[in-house]
Amino acid sequence: MKSVILLASLFMPLSASAENWQSFQVEGLNKAQIRQQDIQPHLQQIIDSPVFDVEHIGSSYLGRPIHRIKIGKGSTKLLLWSQMHGDESTATSALFDLMRRMEKDQVWRQSWQDKLTIYMIPMLNPDGAEQATRTNAQGIDINRDARALQTPEGRLLLAQAKELQPDFGFNLHDQNRFYSAGHHDNPATISLLAPAFNDRKSISPARHRAMQVIGVLKEVADARIPEHLGRYDDTYAPRAFGDNLAGMGISTILIESGAHRQDPNRQVAREMNLIMLSAAIDSIQSGSYAQQDLSAYQDIPYNRREAFRDVLMSDLIVKEGTQQYRIDLAIDLNLPNARQPRIKEVGDLTVYSGFFEFDANGWQFQPAKGYTLSDVTTLTRDDYLALLKQGYGYFASDEDKLDNQSGLPMAFSNVSMSDSRPRAGHRAVFFLEHKDGRKIAVIEGLLIDLGSGKVLNSYST
Repeated sequence: MKSVILLASLFMPLSASAENWQSFQVEGLNKAQIRQQDIQPHLQQIIDSPVFDVEHIGSSYLGRPIHRIKIGKGSTKLLLWSQMHGDESTATSALFDLMRRMEKDQVWRQSWQDKLTIYMIPMLNPDGAEQATRTNAQGIDINRDARALQTPEGRLLLAQAKELQPDFGFNLHDQNRFYSAGHHDNPATISLLAPAFNDRKSISPARHRAMQVIGVLKEVADARIPEHLGRYDDTYAPRAFGDNLAGMGISTILIESGAHRQDPNRQVAREMNLIMLSAAIDSIQSGSYAQQDLSAYQDIPYNRREAFRDVLMSDLIVKEGTQQYRIDLAIDLNLPNARQPRIKEVGDLTVYSGFFEFDANGWQFQPAKGYTLSDVTTLTRDDYLALLKQGYGYFASDEDKLDNQSGLPMAFSNVSMSDSRPRAGHRAVFFLEHKDGRKIAVIEGLLIDLGSGKVLNSYST
């Protein structure tokens, strides 16, 4: 009964003022990759707002500005930072959504602004964001630089932690799309962790508080995205900032944004960040998180690495000469850009789940033939489907020789892709032929039903 009452108390202030969470979503950030130019207009609005104090606290290795936004005047301090890894931008969008709520939802803001002071550093790694890389411009992973401090961004974050001495730190990241939520057959849309600060994984008062707040976040996630929540392994990482800040006595909470089916830009995780951070603020300002024991935290299942594949085909027949065998086949779509998807693995893949699954029982692998273009050619949908039906899966020519009017995916290669059998690492260009005569073309990882001309899957989780 206690947990039910606590959960109800958490949602009463939220539902009263935030019935439509999407109303706080800032425009222009529904993207797979967020760069500094994307957030600049929103940052300018924050600078112009009387609600916030904005300070230029430093610069990246290449001189891009890094800002800190402050709101509130309470004695309890929270520090939130995002995009320490340049290609992990979900929480940056969520922080601007949170700031919009802080600005627009006056009743909610007044409930905590005299109790809390909240500092936010969106996009700690703008150089990496520009290039969509995990590392900064030096090629260094900032989150493995907490001891060596060879990156200006890492030095800046540590300086802020020492200057502000926050009570709570929210370390906001993205995780790859292949994690599952424990034993559930679902991707881990959110993963949480109160990082350890030593090899013994000791639970100090600060870490205990972080676990209690995560217990609150678990209840929120279970209510909105059941069976999509995981917990990171808490093995001590001595070079990581979360572990080092936890060792400084900061109650550090890691939130990792992950995949959700049919959500390529992680907008489900974006909204969950907004809701969970709002709940964390409510529980910290009221002190209600202290009612949590550690069982809620401990009940979060550990996420499983490499539990998913983008495309998973099962029970596919391969014939080569006198040889015949059956395999499962997985394709890596190389999201978010989907550049030259590859066959990830072949063999017994029954341990995986797929974001797109195809039962290939009764289907046989067929290699693709290359079609050479001698002149610039325009291909309509019917023209292209006719070539596919003849077994031509790629064009042995440069892309500029073809005007694709078909609306269907095409593959180009000056190197033969006519593999007699599917092999890991090879381009995902081949055919499937059913024993009843039906045929499917797999072109750069997308399955095209040659009977209907319909593409069966998409470049999406």
